Amino acid sequence: MTALLRGGGWLLLALLALPAAAADFAVEQVTLEKRQGEWLARARWTAPWKREPFRQVREGVPVEFTIEFRIFRRRAWWYDARVATVRARREVYYNRLTRQYRIIDRRSGERHFTRDWARARALVQRCGPLPLIAAERLGKGDYYVAVRVRASQERLSLPARVLTTLTGGWRGVSEWRYRPLTP
Repeated sequence: MTALLRGGGWLLLALLALPAAAADFAVEQVTLEKRQGEWLARARWTAPWKREPFRQVREGVPVEFTIEFRIFRRRAWWYDARVATVRARREVYYNRLTRQYRIIDRRSGERHFTRDWARARALVQRCGPLPLIAAERLGKGDYYVAVRVRASQERLSLPARVLTTLTGGWRGVSEWRYRPLTP
């Protein structure tokens, strides 16, 4: 009986620790603004840079992030209607030859080079201003924007992909963050 209680206690402890481990990959801030008849969005997030495989960026392993914005219109009688989806991709890697971090925004083609790890993290963990939707496409109604960030496992090296897949250590998706959009 005590072995069953002890096993149940460990299971409960593991389940309680799981959300805490995933909570360090999160969307921190979402800003929406209407400019010249178009809705623009900015996002800032944090990634668990001290945990594998994200720690390997400093050793030259590239990591790509996809920032996904979804616009919904609320409906009282059914699921909320998805109006639009916009994605942006950012990549960071360390070039050992030049000893620089390279941050690439795949949507705009913008590239940043820096030797400072703190600056590289700050550059990769932000997005925007990103055009979401033309204001005239939004009719009357109640709208909101959902944002999440996903780290791509495909850009990791083969040993890192195998390790993260087999150990279940890959938590490369943040929770959704919601912001109201008032047309």
